[in-house]
Amino acid sequence: MTVYNIQNQWGGSSAPWHDGGVLNIGNRADQLPTALHIQSGDGGLSFTGTMTYQGEGPIGLRATRVTENCYQAENQWGGNDAPWHDAGLFLLGARDGQNAVAFDLTSKDGQTVTGTMTYSGEGPIGVKGTKSPGLAFNATNQWGGSGAPWHQGGQWVIGCRPDQPVVGLEVSSHDNGKTLTGTMTYKGEGPIGFRGTRTMANTYSVVNQWGGNDAPWHPGGEWVLGCRGKQGVVAISAKGDGANLNGTMMYAGEGPIGLALVPSVAKVHATA
Repeated sequence: MTVYNIQNQWGGSSAPWHDGGVLNIGNRADQLPTALHIQSGDGGLSFTGTMTYQGEGPIGLRATRVTENCYQAENQWGGNDAPWHDAGLFLLGARDGQNAVAFDLTSKDGQTVTGTMTYSGEGPIGVKGTKSPGLAFNATNQWGGSGAPWHQGGQWVIGCRPDQPVVGLEVSSHDNGKTLTGTMTYKGEGPIGFRGTRTMANTYSVVNQWGGNDAPWHPGGEWVLGCRGKQGVVAISAKGDGANLNGTMMYAGEGPIGLALVPSVAKVHATA
């Protein structure tokens, strides 16, 4: 997984930069992306183009929207008749109800990205991003009983300590998902305070507190929770083993549904 916290700029090179949310544009555990050049011809329902991983040449990319800003991606190498390979879920865009339709991003080292992107109905805007310490997870949800099917729940980004996984999350909201409060637990520690403020579609700016109710709050990263945009997350109760997380969640206006989170990792490598 390669998650970036990005900013966007419009209005000229001297204009201010604005919060652009979170992107995930690669799911190889040991190989960072260095380029993404894709476009959509259907308003952001699908993308086609190319991307490049470190140490390789460009490979084909196609992606189909599965939930808000979340796309099932595939890669192709070896020619136009070669097979397509699962590339995992990508997060492409962060606005509520406005799909991205183009990306032209490059990186020298995979740690930062620069370039442009376009949202539906607009012209290109600037992008600059820094690799996030947050970890990406494929989410699925279940409703209708323990024998019911599981459904796509988007791609979530949680935590801010890459070498210390989240093993517990107990949060709720009293304002339809605009803010989430409660506790979270990193592996090897006890629970710490959690406060998340929604900044874009499904994106939360998180702070943590430890040392008592009067202790200071510390930056906790940019998280992505849920996949339904205007229907905010109002509760999450999940525990894990340092890899996966399982439990329940609630969207505004609904009862609890099952939640399963597994790390976003694509295992097939190209030889392009």
